[in-house]
Amino acid sequence: MTGTWSRKKPRLVAETVGAEPTNSGQPRRPSQPPESSSYLAGEVIGDRYRLIRELGRGGMGVVWVAHSLVLGVDVALKLIRASVAGPVVASRMAREAHAAARMGHPALVRVFDFGWTSRGDPFLVMELVQGETLFVVLEREKRVDAIRAVQMILPIADGLRVAHDKHIIHRDIKPDNIFLATDALGRTQPKLFDFGIAKVDANAHDGKLTQVGAVLGSPEYMSPEQALGADDIDERTDVWSLSVVLYELVTGMVPFCKSNYNALMQSIIHDEPTPMPDHAAGDASLWVVVQRGLAKEREVRWADMTEFGEALALWLYEHGIKEDLSGNSIRAVWLDGALSGLRAELQSSVPPSRRQDASQAITQGGTKRLSSESLAAARVTERATRQKRAFVVALALGVGIGGIAVALAMGAKHDSEKATNGASAPSAVFTPPPAVRVGPNNLVQPLPNKEAEPAASGANQAQPVVAVSADTISSKRSAPKATNLTRSTNKNPKRSHDFGF
Repeated sequence: MTGTWSRKKPRLVAETVGAEPTNSGQPRRPSQPPESSSYLAGEVIGDRYRLIRELGRGGMGVVWVAHSLVLGVDVALKLIRASVAGPVVASRMAREAHAAARMGHPALVRVFDFGWTSRGDPFLVMELVQGETLFVVLEREKRVDAIRAVQMILPIADGLRVAHDKHIIHRDIKPDNIFLATDALGRTQPKLFDFGIAKVDANAHDGKLTQVGAVLGSPEYMSPEQALGADDIDERTDVWSLSVVLYELVTGMVPFCKSNYNALMQSIIHDEPTPMPDHAAGDASLWVVVQRGLAKEREVRWADMTEFGEALALWLYEHGIKEDLSGNSIRAVWLDGALSGLRAELQSSVPPSRRQDASQAITQGGTKRLSSESLAAARVTERATRQKRAFVVALALGVGIGGIAVALAMGAKHDSEKATNGASAPSAVFTPPPAVRVGPNNLVQPLPNKEAEPAASGANQAQPVVAVSADTISSKRSAPKATNLTRSTNKNPKRSHDFGF
């Protein structure tokens, strides 16, 4: 069973800074007080930065507010004592500064410059921000509301996954290194700083720097692999440390606490933390997320910061919270991608006795909190609706294209048949009836053919007489005229017959 840790007790880090290990089993002698800064206000560092005032100090050096003589802006300048850091750490910090300057995430303090002073001490130049650390917040408030605490942690998790993508492992995450920066408009942006003992290359084994980090860091936030002195530290170490910070924010105490360094390391390696609901803090669903982040075995822990952040974002979303502390959309940053069955995993991990309480509708500030099952069902339904809509659109496009193709084919076939029929069927040509005349006694006689008159001249042949009744003549008058299908080329055709009316 682990004990509780009060912020009124001195940190174990004070017992380890500057301590010399002994082989006789005797306790380590207490550390010496930090050296006073050998730099004074007004001094110019690196021919570019004038020191204004001391901002804070740590185990490896002092942070100053400095003024850039080139850009005319104030910056934060961290001076590292070469006597403490040594050439290995200084070289390591140079590579870390180059990597940190390329990250460019709002939740990570920007590094602008790196160099050495005229006395041989390395220095880092960072952006100067206004605000307070989480350590100061905890000193004042003792504990933080669970929703607000997760809203604070999510931007840091987003910044860390950017750092991890560049193979940078922080290895020293703690409330002292998380800053709540505020701008002129009152907006808050959590920022992580102090990459002084970061591991830049995921495949590098820098045991010496790890040892320095273990001495100068905060043991309460170390992962079991750090406590065991493992060299293959990866991003899951940062998942552990950030889980410890979240646990402390919500409960007001760290999950592992012992009276001395060695006992603390053994507790981190072997003991299980007290569940957060037992401290009347958070709920069962949040404890499931944090508990997995505090798994002793790295293989059981969240695989990376993305998984950890998604789990926290889901917890916030089911409580009706749509933004983190910086105002970023939780859904846009964390929940729009595939979650690989994460919701079902979280739901099945909650004990049945606590699952009912966690799934009840809770209201806070008039906002209804949704259960994990309802959120999962909504997202599944939305995904199914999108797929169905895409299928209908594709089907409609296919039918439309097919209809156009069939119409074009039918039209081409019709034109072909029409052309074939027009070529084979003769045109109907109107043949006018022979010219006739009405003779005596209402007898109709054909008119003589003018062309045949010369041949028939001198011959007195009798012309045949056709007897036509008056009814026949009347029917011929009322019958419609035949239409000539052949267009005439003569605009004024000559009348070929005349009935004498």
